[in-house]
This record gives sequence, C-alpha cells and structure tokens, in this order.
Amino acid sequence: MREIVLIVAILAALGMTFRYPFVGILLWTWFTLQNPHREAFGFPDSANVVIAAVTLMSLLLSKDRKLPPNGFILWTMIALLAWMTFNSFFAYDPAWSWPYWDRTWKTFALGILIAAATTNRVRLHALLWIAVVSLFYFGVKGGLFTILTGGHNHVLGPPGTMITDNNQLAVALLMTLPFAHYLRSQSTDKRVRLALMAGMVLTVLGVIGTYSRGALVGLAALGLVGLLRMKNRFLYLAVGAVLVVFVFQFMPDKYFDRMNTMNSVDAVQTDQSFHGRLVAWEVAYRYANDHFPFGAGFYGPQLAPVFHSYFPREKNHAAHSIYFQVLGEHGYIGLAIYLMLLAGAFVSCSRILARTRGQPERRWIYEIGTAIQASLVVFCVSGAALSLAYYDLFVIDVSLLLPLWEIAKGVSKRQAWRPVPVAVSG
Repeated sequence: MREIVLIVAILAALGMTFRYPFVGILLWTWFTLQNPHREAFGFPDSANVVIAAVTLMSLLLSKDRKLPPNGFILWTMIALLAWMTFNSFFAYDPAWSWPYWDRTWKTFALGILIAAATTNRVRLHALLWIAVVSLFYFGVKGGLFTILTGGHNHVLGPPGTMITDNNQLAVALLMTLPFAHYLRSQSTDKRVRLALMAGMVLTVLGVIGTYSRGALVGLAALGLVGLLRMKNRFLYLAVGAVLVVFVFQFMPDKYFDRMNTMNSVDAVQTDQSFHGRLVAWEVAYRYANDHFPFGAGFYGPQLAPVFHSYFPREKNHAAHSIYFQVLGEHGYIGLAIYLMLLAGAFVSCSRILARTRGQPERRWIYEIGTAIQASLVVFCVSGAALSLAYYDLFVIDVSLLLPLWEIAKGVSKRQAWRPVPVAVSG
C-alpha cells in the first residue's frame, strides 16, 4: 500500500514539475533528506535518478533562472568537487571510492540547482518546510520511542542512508531545529506554531535518545547560539528546563554512564569508542602525509589494508570527524578547499546579518541567515567527532546562502516581494 501511495505522489509531483520545475527540486530534496522510498519496501532506488532527470529537463526548458548567483561559495563548491573527482583517480581502491563519488556529486548538483532556482521568499520557505518535515519525521518518532521505552534503547536512523548511525542522525536532527524555530516565528497559525513546538521538543528528546555524546555537545552549542540570537528566550529556557528535568528523572543510569565518559580523563583514555577515533584520525593524517597531495579516496582510509598498514592490531574505523575524513580521503588540498567553503559560509552569514540588521521589512532574511548560521555551527561542532562531511543538509545550507545574499543586497528585491499564489511560481 505504501508503494502505491508513494508512486502516486511521485507521479503527481513530476507532472507538476513539467510546468513548475521548482516542484521537482522540492521532490528531489525530500527524497535526499528523508529517503521515503526506503519506507516502502521493495521500492527501487532508481526513483532518485528519474526525479533528477525530469527536474533538469524541465528547468532547461523553462524560463526560470538556470545559473546560480555568482560568488565565492559557488566557486569553492565547484573547486572542491573538481578536486575530489581528480583525487578519486588516485584513490587507494577506485572501485570502492567511485560509487561514493557518484553520490557526492549528485548532492552538490542538487545544491547548485537549489541556489539557481530559489529566487524568492516563498521558495525559500518551501525548501525549509521540506527539510523540517523530512527530518522531523525521524525526530518525532525518535522522541516518542525514547518516551515509550524509558530511554533504554538507542534511537537509530533509517537503514541504508547517511544518517543510519545514531550519532549522524542526532546531528542531522539538531541542524534542522533552527529552521523549525524560524518557521514557527513566521507562522500566524497557532496550530502550526504549536505543532512545530511539539515537534522541536520531541526531536530534542529523540536526539537525547540517540545516546550521542557529540550531539550533546552540539546541543549545547545550539543552545548558546540560540540564547545570543533568538527572540522569546524565556519560552525556550522554560522548555529547556522541562527537558533537563525529563532527562534526570526518566533516562536510565546507562545513559549517564555514557555521558560521564566526557568528564573523566581516565574514562576517556579507556573508552574504546574514543580510542578508535584517535586511531582513525592518525590514519587519516599519516596517509595524507605519505601520499601528498592526494588522499585515499572516498571512504578509503577505513579500508582494512589502508588502516592496518598503520595499525595492524586495531579494528579499522571510519574517520569519525568531518575534518580528518576530508584530510584522509582528499589530502591537504581537499581539506584546505573544504575549510575555505566553511569559512566562506560563515562570512556570508555575517554579511547577510549585517546587511539586514535593523530593517523590519527584511527581518525574515535576517532570521533565515541566523538559522543557517546556527545549523552550520552544529555541523562544525558535532561534525568534529563523526564522518558526515558531505551531508546533504550541509550542502543545502551553504547553497541557500547564495540566493539569500542576492535578496539581501536588493538585487532580487522585486522577485522576493512579488506576490505569488503557490510556492513554485515566480
């Protein structure tokens, strides 16, 4: 039954895509972030290819803008993708790395299309809604699961995706919270505001239920950014106090035992998970040094022959850090470009906030910029302890800064404020 419902939804959206190409981008984003086809057993993965092909064809035939706004972020994304492609020819095992390259370039292609097609406020909101609904699907389920099980079982992500692991799911959910807060602040419907608040609370509980220590650090970073930036601080402080009470009253002892390993030097030294991270970081560092300027290719450092060439008695691990992941996979040049992309994104956020600060008519631009900034802070802080360097929502965050800056400058002011009946016109 689920397969039939999903097929009908896809066909309906693709039919609209021929008239409104942006619908295809929304559909592509939904499939990328939520992977709904994995909830329908036996549904082919090739649906993504069909959606992408129809979207690209419709965009080329339409009168919509086809090229993204020019800027440092765009060229840094292109440079990073170009270097990762070139580096893949020198990967330790190209047959292993090329399939991951295939997924990554499609992620960047979607980001560039989003930058090109997101020309107004309505389309920005539509994308944010897609992101929030897609990931809150797992956040709300995870929160309810945590409550029903008393927190005794770990919350995991959807199988076969980039966020299957509990740590990666937790970071993805945290990255979504600033956008949910923004949409809540923009809504005039009390029911929508209440639903979003409930979703945010359950999603935070879902994050807690992942037992991810990195996510706990990310949650603290997000809370700090929120207190400095957002309105209604007292409301969120009250909600935060309730969540703290919930954690201390209902989470089992094993949860606190795991979290307490961050507070003790002896516990850190004997913790196998942390030890595995240190070893994986050293493998990435040493491989990048030994094979300068190249890396081992996508997910190459975690291959047993590579890993055991440095630590023959250790179990091979993924990098468990976006920074060491890029270093080990694409060398120092790849890491330098990646860090330039991150720096460019934060500079762009600051420029957007500076350009729109104190302007009531552009308050929404300021708040979206703040939300993207908070989402990127979570990614950079929590990502220091997990392998999620090319995550889709990160690429979408960065890509959205290009059209948002155009709107903030006033270049797209007419398009941004022209009334439109639906999210796909413009």
